[in-house]
Amino acid sequence: MSHFEIRAKDGLARLGLLRTAHGTVRTPLLMPVVHPGKSEIPPAEMASVFGYQMVITNSYIIRSRAKFRDRALEEGVHSLLGFSGPVMTDSGTFQMYVHDLPEDEIDPIDIVRFQREIGSDIGTILDVFSDPDVGRQRVEEDVRVSLERAAVSTAEKGDMLLAGTVQGGSYPDLRAHAARELSKMDFDVHPVGGAVPLMEQYRYADIVRAVLAAKQHLPPDRPVHLFGCGHPMFFAQAALLGCDLFDSASYAKFADTDRMLLPTGTAHLDELRELPCECPVCAGDSVDMLMAYSKSERAYVLMRHNLYVSAAEMRRVRVAIAEGKLFELAAMRARAHPALYEAFQAMMEHIDLIERHDPVANPSSVLFTGAETTRHPAVLRFSHRVATRYPFRRARTIVFVPPLGDPPFADTTGPLVDRVRETSQDDTLLFFVTPIGVVPWELEHVHPAQQCVFPSSLDSETLAVAGRRLQALVNSIEYEEALWLSRPVPTDRLSEHVPGVTRIDSMSSVLDHMPPAGSAVYWQRKLTALVAFQWGLQLDASDVSRLDVRTSRSTGKVRHVLSGDELVFTLVPTTGLLTPTYSGGQLLIDAGLDEVYHVVMEEEAAEYVAKGRSALAKFVAWASDDLRAGEEVVVLGPDRQMVGVGRALLTGPEMLAFSRGVAVQTRHSKRS
Repeated sequence: MSHFEIRAKDGLARLGLLRTAHGTVRTPLLMPVVHPGKSEIPPAEMASVFGYQMVITNSYIIRSRAKFRDRALEEGVHSLLGFSGPVMTDSGTFQMYVHDLPEDEIDPIDIVRFQREIGSDIGTILDVFSDPDVGRQRVEEDVRVSLERAAVSTAEKGDMLLAGTVQGGSYPDLRAHAARELSKMDFDVHPVGGAVPLMEQYRYADIVRAVLAAKQHLPPDRPVHLFGCGHPMFFAQAALLGCDLFDSASYAKFADTDRMLLPTGTAHLDELRELPCECPVCAGDSVDMLMAYSKSERAYVLMRHNLYVSAAEMRRVRVAIAEGKLFELAAMRARAHPALYEAFQAMMEHIDLIERHDPVANPSSVLFTGAETTRHPAVLRFSHRVATRYPFRRARTIVFVPPLGDPPFADTTGPLVDRVRETSQDDTLLFFVTPIGVVPWELEHVHPAQQCVFPSSLDSETLAVAGRRLQALVNSIEYEEALWLSRPVPTDRLSEHVPGVTRIDSMSSVLDHMPPAGSAVYWQRKLTALVAFQWGLQLDASDVSRLDVRTSRSTGKVRHVLSGDELVFTLVPTTGLLTPTYSGGQLLIDAGLDEVYHVVMEEEAAEYVAKGRSALAKFVAWASDDLRAGEEVVVLGPDRQMVGVGRALLTGPEMLAFSRGVAVQTRHSKRS
């Protein structure tokens, strides 16, 4: 049974709840490493002063020393540490690697059993740590032994949650193999091991590849733990990769050498004139005061600083996930060091994987951080859907307009938009040429078309991406004449991607070239494009003609879509997308809604959804592998009859994997 639940998503990142025997914690979270006998900062203060929800300690050290072992066996590890919250224990794998201990120093079965006996909330198997610089043959053997130990360890876990570590060194295929095999075993958490030497060598790109190679083959209902990741400058990107748990002794190790952890890097105290931080430690001290302390006093103060900064950055990561802004935070942190930027670029090579897990219809703005913004998951998805789902591919005239300044685009193209509203799609198609690519007029209000904020000057890479997207769309459309309204903006130079285009300097001249106004109903055209964009569904013209709309009195924009007197869709202002009512769901099904947007419940649960309750993941009988979180879906009973409509909070595979949490937030139901 899963002990993990997702509450919000952003890319591969998850805001989650992990339930343990000593309480529920919110993820992503950082666990400070505490020594059972010599923690300068008492573990209890980790929670009461610094806000850490959970700590990690080493069961090998506890077991090796009688004074720790006897007390832990008698009173439990929580009493030994003086910490009432959840405690995770490591097995000693890293100690065996660092100190080159003999193979028989720790018995794999005994150490798991010991962790259970001392009351660990999460125990860890004794895997084999692979040095990142050894050859492939050695790493293959390490993975083989680790998997053998994993297979015999699960029988010892009892009620303790057990972590099965993914090894594989710097070989992504070995990481993937280990993850696939571990996914078949009864584990609750999956650490990605072997990262500490990579961290110390600033090989963050290798960590990215290792995490992604493992992540895509691990069960989604098991948290992923990045072992030894304790520097705050990497938290945002690691969370975006799907890491839920972090641990590190960096707060102490760095303090011992007069180094300060910061979200933007590491500061050496002897190189500072002022303290570049606003934490409680730095607010009351100065560089001179710190340097006047004894070495042990200074290390203690810097430990506290490092704990404050690390906790604050992890909170910042959780806030960014909740707001849909983690990509931007990770992009900004990547500028802190060339190795981090290289890691970010390595992640961007797998951005399609991240986009598949990113929630649809997140209304957050997209702020420019660099050329990578053109491949922000929301931008990538919008561009792909325009390229593959935009329904109008033939017209007498196509008009391209590079928008001036900030959106809404129509504010500086009023007469042109007014003309297009009165013509059919067979006569005129209007496209706004923006830094994210082409935005069809019918979809100008769909997120993130007008929520992207770019500078007035653009780099060549951003323009190149926009140009490729423009060219791809133009190549898919049959037209007789192409017009380009020339404007003094960076995207104006992209007209070279439109064969046979006529550049025109004034809007009035563009209007002179366009077909005359007719009697077209503009909202029918917009509704057709929107349904195609959102569900990949081509509505018949006769179906659309039977619908009616209600517009906002203040903005004139469509707000509600009706069939007769019955409400079928509501348009959400923040996303520009449709939410169907129960009748709207039936309309979509009748029109041939793809099964990607179907969620089938078990019989008893279907009855609850029919009464307006949310669809719980535990009772989902079927969902498509291609369903994405955030989509508007129809919920069906086992007889395939609709019982409700709502917003998917999980992907299809997540719905089938999780036994906790809501799969579909029901908006309208059969009996509501």
